[in-house]
Amino acid sequence: ILTASMAGAGCQRWRWGLMLALCGAGVAFVQPGRKSSLPRLYHWDLLPSGSEPVTASSTQTTCMRGAFACGAVLLVTWKQGRSRAASVQHRPRHMASCLARWAGSRFKLDGPEGPFVLVSSALIGISTGLAVVAFELSIKTFEGFREEMPFPIAAPILGALILAAVFTAFGGKEGLAGTDVASLKSYASQGAKPPANWPLRAAGNALSSAVTLGFGNSLGPEAPAAVLGANVAFGLGKVFSIFGEKQESGGECEAEECKIEDGSACLSDPEDKALVEKAMAGSKVVASLPGEDFDNLLQYFTQVEVKAGENIMTKGDEVADDDPGLFVTKSGKLDVYVLGGDGQEKKVFSYAKSGELVGELAVLFRAPRAATVRAATDAVLWTVSRKAFEACGGRSEGSMARMNQNPDALLASGAAAGVAAGFNAPIAGIFFAAEVIRPSSDNSLDLTTRLLAAALSAAVVQSIFPGGPAISATEFKWSGGNLELGLFLLLGVATGFISYGFKKVFASTRDLAAELGKMGVSSTFLPLAGAAFTVFVSLVCCSRVQFNGFGAVNEVLKDASVPLAKDISNLSLGPMMESGGVGHFGAAALLAMMLLKILTTTWSASTGLVGGTFAPSIQMGACLGAALGRLVEGASFAHSAPTTYIVVGMASMLASNCSVPITSVVLAVELAGGASYQATLPLISGIGVALYVSAVLLPSLLDGLDRDAALKRLEAEASDTGV
Repeated sequence: ILTASMAGAGCQRWRWGLMLALCGAGVAFVQPGRKSSLPRLYHWDLLPSGSEPVTASSTQTTCMRGAFACGAVLLVTWKQGRSRAASVQHRPRHMASCLARWAGSRFKLDGPEGPFVLVSSALIGISTGLAVVAFELSIKTFEGFREEMPFPIAAPILGALILAAVFTAFGGKEGLAGTDVASLKSYASQGAKPPANWPLRAAGNALSSAVTLGFGNSLGPEAPAAVLGANVAFGLGKVFSIFGEKQESGGECEAEECKIEDGSACLSDPEDKALVEKAMAGSKVVASLPGEDFDNLLQYFTQVEVKAGENIMTKGDEVADDDPGLFVTKSGKLDVYVLGGDGQEKKVFSYAKSGELVGELAVLFRAPRAATVRAATDAVLWTVSRKAFEACGGRSEGSMARMNQNPDALLASGAAAGVAAGFNAPIAGIFFAAEVIRPSSDNSLDLTTRLLAAALSAAVVQSIFPGGPAISATEFKWSGGNLELGLFLLLGVATGFISYGFKKVFASTRDLAAELGKMGVSSTFLPLAGAAFTVFVSLVCCSRVQFNGFGAVNEVLKDASVPLAKDISNLSLGPMMESGGVGHFGAAALLAMMLLKILTTTWSASTGLVGGTFAPSIQMGACLGAALGRLVEGASFAHSAPTTYIVVGMASMLASNCSVPITSVVLAVELAGGASYQATLPLISGIGVALYVSAVLLPSLLDGLDRDAALKRLEAEASDTGV
């Protein structure tokens, strides 16, 4: 991959060829299953002499290959970028800018394919991976405290008390607001100003979620991980000046407005103003301005007249802040010249029409003029300086990033990286971002960079927490048969009904929580009610409603791997209170666990405990699928492994509860390790039926909604998952 990327970039120098050869040798050396002493370093220890060599797993192979590739490229580009930056008058403010500028000039990578996008996405992936590692370590730390408690089953109440202390430290729960994805999108795309203590709020929300989950409350970590990733992306975007902010003076420019001096004229005539607006409609300058500050920028255009034969810009000239930066032609003809191979000027282009934009890159970048532009006839031009552009809210430093990186797409990359790290499923993270974050003006480059961020994030987590997928579903198989496919369609229908009920219960618990707030219960202490209910259910019915990673889901998968014990029937509820063993959960026990999980999850989320509904939805679907698997166990038409029913139930419930059908399909296949792609037919069938029943059919029959209203509600529910 590295060799192909460099070759495609036009790299032909022998030094790079030698470096690629060395990297290729290193990458080829670490092969899956190959015995080598190299992976010993990966585990941070040195084996005694005489020990058996370690076998490199596929995860270790991926990490080592990534280390070879990323390390070589970043080291060389960093060194070359620093030396190049030192030789120019305006040294880049950030190392990433230095790296991107050097790589762009060396490899001739300009425009949206420029290296800044790849560098920023790589940094987002690595940073998000590290942030998710810290988040998961925090959860594990609190889980350790919970296990050491005299009564671990009551730990959710202690977690709610600690959460109340965190809320109090921030002046109430409202003190942690402003870090959700909707708020981040308003900061990134609309120029809204984030809170002064935004980074502290983001860290506080991550801590709140870690406390909620580490002490066992009935929510999930994937939505907090996605929000954490989006906040990391937003922070890096601010560091690289990818996001602009309105000025303190309410967005008004602070530069001197246009004045009539020395024959210059202001942009006051409606026709001239329309001409400039039309010329700049598709300009990168406008795209880089936050909010509506482009209207303010028009106040600073001045009119200049040039004579035939006069240069308006000369190749190699530095452009000062007060010099004319860009020009819009009003009348006349301009010719563009570059130096040919013989050192003589060669005409390559002409601006002959009114309303053409000339020299906008001087406003965006602190770089010498790339060509000479000379007036072929007398001409009248409108011009504006970089100083006015910056005063109106633009940023020259980092404008390359704004040209090449859609702000919404950058946040989506962070969210994708967060989900990828949480599930160890990079591709599912990409589709999650597309379905939930929904970046505007998405394109193929945005998807590519999102994949890079998600893959690197998952690799970072895997390098610190080695292991396979979070859910063990290795027997995901389907042997075919139309009759059995009908069972999966039936499972989809049942999931649709359960999901519809889940949303109704969720709405009711929110109303109840709102009533408690009206009665004077503080939002700081309301989470205690959610934790107390979870503890009550755990004591009376089943402790599996408490968060334990995906332990409960894996327990259901393990239990379903063997036939139901002879002394237990599908109507038995007793095994819900037991732990250990396999073949103990009948259909009734599984359905009861699902219903209890619905109640504890909806009440926990409604009372203000911090977490998402992804993991709980997966657990609900696993119980429902396992229940159907138990009911058809031993039937002549049921050929598939019980795991298949569980995985289809998980994916269908996730899709219908959170309105993420494509994410659910991809996630199920990734979690199963691609064990059987033939099983995607029942998977897609179950998800499609479940989503239709829960989002369209039942709302139209029971709520009186027409198709358009049902689809609008479905669209709104996609972002109502704790993100």
